[in-house]
Amino acid sequence: MDEVTILQRRQEIEPYLLDATQNYPEPYYLLEYNGVPFSTLGGIQAISGQKKNGKTFLLAQLMAAVLGTGIERTRTTQCLPGLRVPDRTIEYLGHLPTVLYVDTEMEKLNSAKVLRRVHWLCGWPLDIPCERFHVLWLRSVTDVKDDKGNIKERAYEKRYRLIRQAIEVLNPDAVFIDGIRDIISDFNDNEASSALVTDLMAFAEQRQICIWNTLHMNPRPKNDDESKMRGHLGTELGNKITDTLVCIKHKEKDGTVYFTVKQDDARGKDMEDWEFVVTEAAGALGVPQMRAVASNVDLQDSKVQQERIEADDLFKLYHWTSTGATWTELRNFALSKGMKERKFSELLNTAAESGIVYRTDKKKYHYAGLNGQQPTDKTDDLPFEPSTEENPDF
Repeated sequence: MDEVTILQRRQEIEPYLLDATQNYPEPYYLLEYNGVPFSTLGGIQAISGQKKNGKTFLLAQLMAAVLGTGIERTRTTQCLPGLRVPDRTIEYLGHLPTVLYVDTEMEKLNSAKVLRRVHWLCGWPLDIPCERFHVLWLRSVTDVKDDKGNIKERAYEKRYRLIRQAIEVLNPDAVFIDGIRDIISDFNDNEASSALVTDLMAFAEQRQICIWNTLHMNPRPKNDDESKMRGHLGTELGNKITDTLVCIKHKEKDGTVYFTVKQDDARGKDMEDWEFVVTEAAGALGVPQMRAVASNVDLQDSKVQQERIEADDLFKLYHWTSTGATWTELRNFALSKGMKERKFSELLNTAAESGIVYRTDKKKYHYAGLNGQQPTDKTDDLPFEPSTEENPDF
């Protein structure tokens, strides 16, 4: 091989060589549950489960958790304790996260119910559009034909093209595709499945967004908790995704129906399961609510109390001024004490939940202490989970 050829090939591979002198940053996560982050920006994720097992309700939970960030205490915090967008991610984005929901499967009425379900969870009016949340309904898309009846573009090709166009035009931070099966010719085609997943992965990386995809599971073997997503498409997704959430339906002897959400795959730390029921809080919409909400916010619990003390021990050491401190300033202080960033985020959430620190409308943190009194001009625009107020709206 001559020197010119070697140089040309070197130039071609150069952009893909890692540089040991560079400090590659930790990924940013769109969501976390009880302090454990998941759903990396720039990655693809999956929601799976048997048919009619609550996947669409889980989608509504995730979308409402993303969109509810920065809003005053709403129904979202009552229904979704522990599920939130990390402060670090909001600071990185520089704006409140936006969502594009794509439905390829359901009738228009049911898609509209999902839209209004999310609005209700976020405390928004049900009939007023929100610029942070868009729904693309693609069930009715059909093959495109020319004047002679020849097919110019298959329906699945058009759906995928429209999804990509919507992402480019609307520029969302998270995309939820309810029905990846409908943007591919054959989910058992190995080559087509690989091409689609690779393209989605590259598209998410280029735009630094999360792309969630729903795909049914194969029928679950009797007495077996393990199952795989359908076809070669499911195999390819399983190989490339950063997170998989599985939704499982249960029915108790008294007829009570509830759903369990399990993290089947994760590139990072495993998070605990959560359970939800579908309530009639919003009438016919059907609203998912975490089970045992009260136990998640009980500040008398010894573990939570210990976390409060640990949070206070950290933040009372900071040199507070009357102007307060930004998230970055507090983070840098914690790091200077040898603390990991994840631990700092957990303690800041605990401190904010329990009133040890609070934020004013200037978006700066102030210290009140374990038994401190917050001023009357404080805001509830806080980056943490649930209020401890009794009887939200159910």
